[in-house]
Amino acid sequence: MEALIDLFWSKYADLRQAIERDDTHTTAALDRELDPLLLAIFSNQEKEPANIQAQFRFAINLLNEEADDRGCVRRTGHLLQMLVERYLLTDPPVSVDPHTDPEADGATVLADALADGFLNDALLNRISDRIVVVGSGYRILYSNETNARRLDVPREELIGRHFAEFVGVHHFQKEFRASIDRCFAGENLSLTYADQIDGQTVVIRCRMSPCLSGAAKLGALVVMQETADRRRRPAA
Repeated sequence: MEALIDLFWSKYADLRQAIERDDTHTTAALDRELDPLLLAIFSNQEKEPANIQAQFRFAINLLNEEADDRGCVRRTGHLLQMLVERYLLTDPPVSVDPHTDPEADGATVLADALADGFLNDALLNRISDRIVVVGSGYRILYSNETNARRLDVPREELIGRHFAEFVGVHHFQKEFRASIDRCFAGENLSLTYADQIDGQTVVIRCRMSPCLSGAAKLGALVVMQETADRRRRPAA
């Protein structure tokens, strides 16, 4: 896997140089070689955690490299979505439904949805909290339906985009960045901040934990709970 990735980046660097030289013949030839390499890197369902991480890391690095090209971002986002479906999501099991079982609550459903080190998309979409998986480069690897609805963005368009786009650069730099880095290192932690949403102050409590697929550490699982701001305001 690493050999294929190294070969891709070598040819990618050659392509960039050919574009700068305005060498159309070499550019076209290298461009034709890169697509089969992408297919080879992403097509295999790997078993070794190191290879799984290498695939995700490569996709994130490619997204960062081509962040200014919307067409390339959509293509790589599609490849990243393919990796998420392959390694993170499981088929929905026969499980308790919190809408019909009064004994079930959000915490129970969340525990079931994260069982066995995989994300269960069907269960996570039943939870009223916003759930996101943030990978290396702080790119979004997964979002549940609740989060997508709250942001008013289709789920497939969230994949691969920078987390700061949706929490704001200020909150990302001040509250999230260091916390996500600690989560990447294996910590479980939480943070709370206030934000203006639709003209109202909303308090958002975030719980973060390492997200695993089998033995491979893929990112940080962020669960965001929104409540109205009930802090005491100063008298007029």
